[in-house]
Amino acid sequence: MKILHALAISIAVLVAAWVYLSVGNPDLGFNPWISFVAWAAFFAAGGGSGGLSKALGAGLAGILLTAVTLAGVQALGGGLGPLIGLVAVLAFVLVAMADIGALSYTPAAFLGAASFFGSGGKIDLSIALVALTWIAGLAFGYVSESVGKKLARPAA
Repeated sequence: MKILHALAISIAVLVAAWVYLSVGNPDLGFNPWISFVAWAAFFAAGGGSGGLSKALGAGLAGILLTAVTLAGVQALGGGLGPLIGLVAVLAFVLVAMADIGALSYTPAAFLGAASFFGSGGKIDLSIALVALTWIAGLAFGYVSESVGKKLARPAA
């Protein structure tokens, strides 16, 4: 079987499982689209253990730094001025941290930041839920790649 078809099968099955877990069990607090963003970041980072580590560190940093940024906006009274200024600083940091090996995959940093913004950007348990959902998406990406590679192997 072609690797593309094998990946398509493994991803389809795991997407169904993830939708069941996240949408079918809303009390768990997982946001399905955030995991899909992380899943894509995993593959965009090259897949495998390297893609996993690149998307993990940078994505989580993006999530956490965005939470800190929004807390700063709140501390400054909210409003457009503080939002513009602190988000500009956030963008600078997300790019500049590419000098740090574990945080060097800038696309994942921005995708993590966007995931936190898109989740509503609440400074509460949402931070942990977005981070856990990001990690789940990376895990599903890793498993889907591993299963796809096994399915693609020709029979002996």
